[in-house]
Formats: sequence, structure tokens, C-alpha cells
Amino acid sequence: MGAHPYYYFTGYREDVNDALQALRKAEFAAGRYDPAMQAYDDSYMFEFQFPPDIDSVAPGAQHSSIEEAFEASDASGTGSILDIQEVSANPQFLRSSPLSSEWLIRLFGTDKPTHELVKRVICDEEPLDGSDDLWDELTIGRGESRHLVVYTDGKPSEIFFMGYSVD
Repeated sequence: MGAHPYYYFTGYREDVNDALQALRKAEFAAGRYDPAMQAYDDSYMFEFQFPPDIDSVAPGAQHSSIEEAFEASDASGTGSILDIQEVSANPQFLRSSPLSSEWLIRLFGTDKPTHELVKRVICDEEPLDGSDDLWDELTIGRGESRHLVVYTDGKPSEIFFMGYSVD
């Protein structure tokens, strides 16, 4: 099937791993993961409109835990942030690592991007540097994620996670 990108904004927490775990729990409870989406309406996460918002479909969890959902997804993964188990300093499979300051400047022209700027450049795929293939340049592999802090009025307000599904 091939890997597909996904994106999430979540509330800011000083500890990025705490923010990741809270996001994973929220998305699990909402049922926005494979195979829950398939059980709901025969759709897959790669068909989902990211980033999720208040109007996004939320069929509810179809498993007793995130671990059970991950196991039920088999080798394909859940197609969602549930696949990302923790934060790491460097890119690793099933981990999220921070975007460097150099990448922040290159992509956004600032190291303190706003929600609107991140949404336009990443989610709407309008890279400011004219890059044709942002994902290849960022070297985000299957089952990996990158994250960055989003700012409002110069203060941290959200954390943005973007990644590629396992398959």
C-alpha cells in the first residue's frame, strides 16, 4: 500500500513525551487508527483528512489498549500517531525526534512558527523554500515522526507532530 503522511497539533507541554502520550491516548479514545477505522466504515487512515479537528470522525476505541490496537494492526501499523511510542533525540523507527533549528528556519523562516504557518507549509504542502518533496528532504522514514513547538505571540502554545505510517 505504501506509507502515508499524518499530522497532529496538540497542546503544549514542556515535556514533549508527555504531550505525545496524551495525544496518543486521545486519538486512541477517538478511534482514529487502523483497524478501528476499518471496522467503523471500511475506510483506512490514509484516507483520513489530517490534522484531526473537532469535526473529524471519531468512531471510538475498538480495542482495550493502544498496545492491543498496535498488535491488531499487524505489520502495517495503525496509520496514526499510535505507532509512535516515544520521543528520541535522533530519528528512530516508532519514535518522534525534533526538527532542528536549521530546518525550522529553512521551512518557516523562523524558529518560532505559528499554527497558521505550520499548517500552510506542512499540511497544505507549500514549502517556503520551494522544495518539491518536503518528505524526502526531511528524510522521515516509514514509522518515524518529527515534532516541533508551535508559538502564539512568541510563547509555546502547541506541539506539532508529523510522520509517515509504517505501511
